[in-house]
Amino acid sequence: MESDEMKQSAKPHSRGGARIIGRVLHNRIVQTVLALLVIGGVVAAFLLIYQQARTPIFYNDATLLTLRYPDTITRVATNEDDARAKIIFRATESEKEAGTPFLITIRYEEGLRKVSSMLRYDILDILKDNADKLFPSQYPKLEKIDDTKYRIDDKRAAQTTFTYLSPLGEKIKQRFIILMRDEDMAAYITLQAKEKDFEGLHKKYFTNIISSVKFRLK
Repeated sequence: MESDEMKQSAKPHSRGGARIIGRVLHNRIVQTVLALLVIGGVVAAFLLIYQQARTPIFYNDATLLTLRYPDTITRVATNEDDARAKIIFRATESEKEAGTPFLITIRYEEGLRKVSSMLRYDILDILKDNADKLFPSQYPKLEKIDDTKYRIDDKRAAQTTFTYLSPLGEKIKQRFIILMRDEDMAAYITLQAKEKDFEGLHKKYFTNIISSVKFRLK
């Protein structure tokens, strides 16, 4: 039989072994967590690169305007008539989303400093007032939803959201943005779709496209 003295001498060794095992397990847990963090970082970096590869970059020399758009929408080639109207970008739904049509258009206007100087009025307010006067005759049964001013990439912008009836009698919702590059040039960005589809497309495409707009000023 084991003496009491032997039992007592064995107890410290048992506690010491437990501490060693505990440290080993703790170290292994820490190593596993660090490994998972590294793997997570690699995966996140890969997803970012993949996402950027799937968002082509548009750039226009005349305006220095650039933006990103997903490869899941279709960019429509501009023609000579578009060039005369100073339309630089047009995009619509892809074949996979033929059931939810939308249209994104960007055109620009320059030589605005002279207009502002002659009228002695802020040019953004002038452009906004002109749009407010023109739209009711251009869009049947127009119903304004909101008006707001804000900034896109630190550039001044004014936005109007409204609905109107198409020639087919469908209710269309449009977001119209005036974006000032400087006091002499503005970009007009139009995003529109059927009212019932607009919010879904806004979350899926429109918001990210607008937030990516920048001017690469020299």
